[in-house]
Amino acid sequence: MARTCIFCDSPLAGTRAEEHAIPRWLMEFLGLTDGKIYLAVAQSKDDAILKDRTHAAGNFVEGRVCEGCNNGWMNDLEKQTKELLKPLIQGTTNLLSLSDDERATLAKWATKTGYVISHASPLKKTPPPSHMRYMKDHKGDVPPRVEVFGQQVLWTSDFNQIQRNHWPQIAAGPPREDPAPPDGTYKIAFQFRSLMLLVAYWAEPRSMPMISASIHIPLWPLKLHITYHQQLPPLDMKNSMAALDRFCSTLGIGDLDAFIPL
Repeated sequence: MARTCIFCDSPLAGTRAEEHAIPRWLMEFLGLTDGKIYLAVAQSKDDAILKDRTHAAGNFVEGRVCEGCNNGWMNDLEKQTKELLKPLIQGTTNLLSLSDDERATLAKWATKTGYVISHASPLKKTPPPSHMRYMKDHKGDVPPRVEVFGQQVLWTSDFNQIQRNHWPQIAAGPPREDPAPPDGTYKIAFQFRSLMLLVAYWAEPRSMPMISASIHIPLWPLKLHITYHQQLPPLDMKNSMAALDRFCSTLGIGDLDAFIPL
């Protein structure tokens, strides 16, 4: 079967680009070109790590990107975001200080980067192809009902990444057992030093993501989110993945009918 671009589905014969899952400029900024990175996927039922792997950063590439996408809308997005990202990654600019336009730009970049990472990873947990096509057809816009969140922490490593499909169910009434995520649902979380980003999609339209108080800062869409409060144990600061793991796993889901009367 002929290989095609993950974003536009064009045949790759003679037009393939080696797109770094972590952009080359960012690897150089982080000093990652000769380092190792850790990748992990967790199952939805009990949140246990299903697969993990350590990968050479310089070889962490996705070859299924055509030159048109790589040198077109994806390159434009890198140029728009590069100088915005650097102080956020270093922790010298606060996410809460960003304008709405800056949040939207960061969300587009996070979504594009999350999608490339999910395809470049050997763990084979990728978003629906329709989401990839949407980004290409709309010059990098975030697909409908995909939500993007950020947070900043004291950093203990240059890069971490995890995909979890565990969604705590937040109910207005008595707690219920967490539902099995519908097909096409995903969470892709990654961290560059101080900056954590989470790209999330729940495929059932009558439910919506619900953020955990003080953990998730909405970047996209620009709307009010329902927040839930939960007492959490202290983070294990010896574990460099602890903050990102909590950031990803605590994004919950709630039924719209329970919170918004019809």
